Amino acid sequence: MRPFKIVEDRGFRKLMKTGRPACYIPSKITVSRDVKNVFVKCRQRIVTMLQEYEGALSFATDAWTSPNHKAYVAVTVHFESEGKPIAMLLDIVEAARSHSGIVLAREFARILEEFGISHKVSRTSSF
Repeated sequence: MRPFKIVEDRGFRKLMKTGRPACYIPSKITVSRDVKNVFVKCRQRIVTMLQEYEGALSFATDAWTSPNHKAYVAVTVHFESEGKPIAMLLDIVEAARSHSGIVLAREFARILEEFGISHKVSRTSSF
């Protein structure tokens, strides 16, 4: 929950080197790059897992407005694997204007498309 520049903080460096003075502490640029690389690899694994999943996928959304009046939407996917329930956050996006149904639907569809799983959503209606 700290910015990458924490690795440059004198107190942090002292704490990390206590008892291990030779401990290597990477630069904030290295930490930032590595976090981005891990994110990309993790996301690709999730994409593959969801695309190959044979069972039903359920989705949930949540929308809120931040204290600075920005609208956000989160989309989660829920499914069962080896008898255990799994829930994963797919994305949190800033909704351009508001939480209207059209904006929420557009963002939801875009996220599903991005993950290559839009074909896994039932298009039938019970009405």
